[in-house]
Amino acid sequence: MKTTLRHCKHLLICLTAILPLFYPIPLPANPIVQVSFTPKIIKQGDVLLITVKAGPWIHRISGALFDKTIRFYRNPGRDAYTALVGIDLDTYPKRYTLSLSLEDEREGIIKKDFEIQVASADFRTQRLTLPKEKVDLDEETLKRVNLEKEEIDKIWDISTTDHLWEGNFIKPVEGVIDDNFGFRRVINGEPRSSHTGIDIDAPEGAPVYAANQGRVVFTGDQFLSGKGLVIDHGLGLLTMYFHLSEILVTAGEDVKKGQVIARVGKTGRATGPHLHWGLRLNGARVNPASMLNLSLE
Repeated sequence: MKTTLRHCKHLLICLTAILPLFYPIPLPANPIVQVSFTPKIIKQGDVLLITVKAGPWIHRISGALFDKTIRFYRNPGRDAYTALVGIDLDTYPKRYTLSLSLEDEREGIIKKDFEIQVASADFRTQRLTLPKEKVDLDEETLKRVNLEKEEIDKIWDISTTDHLWEGNFIKPVEGVIDDNFGFRRVINGEPRSSHTGIDIDAPEGAPVYAANQGRVVFTGDQFLSGKGLVIDHGLGLLTMYFHLSEILVTAGEDVKKGQVIARVGKTGRATGPHLHWGLRLNGARVNPASMLNLSLE
C-alpha cells in the first residue's frame, strides 16, 4: 500500500509514503504512528528534533537522512522516541527524504518515508579587520594551524552510543548573543571560511557554564581559537567553547549542566573578550542557539 499526501500546509514537511514491508509476527492492526518535527520551518544550520509516538509495541526505531544514520533514544516513562539531526550550514536548500523503520520485539517492521524541506538561512557577510600577523600567516605558523586543525577535526568523529545530556540546553554565559552563525567572513578584505558558531559578548573573566551534562574530550590552546574546550554530550553531539582566558576542567572529566568550566577571554584570533560557542551534531556544523529553542524534557 502506498499513500501520497501531495498537499500539506506550507509544503514544508510532507508524508510521502507508508509502506509495510513484512510481518513475521502480526503487528497491531492499523497501528497509529505520530511523528512530529521541530522546528516546523527547517533551515540551514538548524537542529531538527524528531519525536515518534506509536505505542508500547515499538521495540526499536532507526532512520536515515542525508545518507547518514539517525539514532533514536527512548523517552523514559513514555511510549515515544526522540532523535536530533543536524542540518549542516552548507546543506543545499531543497527537499530530502527522511526514512524511518519501526520494529517490534519480534522483528515485525513498518517503514515510513517523509519529505523534509530545507530552506535557505540567507547567511550574511561579516567584514572584520584584524592584526596582519593574525591573518597573513608565516610558514611556521601555518604549519601549526594545520596541525591543530588535524587535532581538533578528530574530535568531531566522537560518537558516544548513549545520550549524556539531561533536559534542555542552557546558554553557556550571561551576555548578548551576536547571531553571526554562518556568516561568510571577509577578513582584511580577503574572503575566509564561514563562521561556524555564535559569539556571546561578555566581560573578560566572566564564568562560562557547561550547556548540558557531558564529558570533556578536549582542552587546549590553539592559534586561531585560543584556549578552548569541547564537551561530548553523546550521540554525536558536541559543544565547543573558545577564546577563553582560563580553563577550569580537564580532558576526561564529567561535567554537570550549569557547572563553571572556564572563564571568558580574548585568546587566539579575537578582537575582544567574548565566548565563541559552537556545536557539531554527527559532523554537521549547526547553530548552537537552535538547541536553546528545543524542549528535551
